[in-house]
Amino acid sequence: MRQRKLTKEEQEQAKEGYPELFKHRLTTFAGFSYDFAEKNTFDDNEEEREKFYQSLWDEGGFQFWLATYKDMLFDKKANDQAYNFWVKKTRERISDPKKRDILAPLKAPHAWGTKRPSLEQDFYEQMDKPQNEVVDLKSNPIVEVKENGIITEDGKLHEFDVIALATGFDSVTGGMKNMGLKDVNGIQLSEKWSQGTYSYLGMTCNDYPNMFFLYGAQGPTAFSNGPTCVEVQGDWIIDTITKLRKEDIHYLNATKDAEEEWRRKVTELSDKTLFPTTDSWYMGKAASHVSSLRIACC
Repeated sequence: MRQRKLTKEEQEQAKEGYPELFKHRLTTFAGFSYDFAEKNTFDDNEEEREKFYQSLWDEGGFQFWLATYKDMLFDKKANDQAYNFWVKKTRERISDPKKRDILAPLKAPHAWGTKRPSLEQDFYEQMDKPQNEVVDLKSNPIVEVKENGIITEDGKLHEFDVIALATGFDSVTGGMKNMGLKDVNGIQLSEKWSQGTYSYLGMTCNDYPNMFFLYGAQGPTAFSNGPTCVEVQGDWIIDTITKLRKEDIHYLNATKDAEEEWRRKVTELSDKTLFPTTDSWYMGKAASHVSSLRIACC
């Protein structure tokens, strides 16, 4: 993350650029203050790529993810170059060879960046400590949870005082489907979306008149900087409500055709990327695939 404490003077100086920053982020791919470079991965030679990657790495944050070559999330060979750099830098931080191969395998388990990269400061250094154990659950899965710990397939009991369950969640659609929302015909949204998600602009749904939502399904949502996304959506909703009031319109209902067209557009854009090649909550997987067990002893 490259986090550091900022002085009051630095914060005040940064605020002077806020108006331009807020304006610029509306023009970028993910709504951040930076954007993809206007060149592809293999436009640079190996030495130039290494230097460019290093500059992004030194910046920290999401720069290595979203300020990199513009084909990184769209072309597998380009993506492999990014992973090769990431894995080299990460493996340097892990001295234990077994842990190194689990936490930063030489072969990419999926296209890099199609699962959200973790923002961390010293995660790998902490996992590398001898009192911490890492278990590869792909080769040695969990078979049973006991009162005093977890048993893996090799028969070993890993004893614990506390087990933190982080097995995933139903992102974006889950919250809306669990609210008990019903359309004008009394059909639950969870039922309507059971065979696929449909919306218009990711902000309203057919047969849910005058219903608007922010940061939901088929919007930029988790693929973007949240504040930027909701501000754009909020402006659209305000403009829509203003128009309804001005023209004395009391009933707004997105058509089914509009939903179908929006779903087609979203799918078309998605299929141009590498995101559909990976099972992740980005693509609607309700639970993440747990790949390793981290055992921390304080």
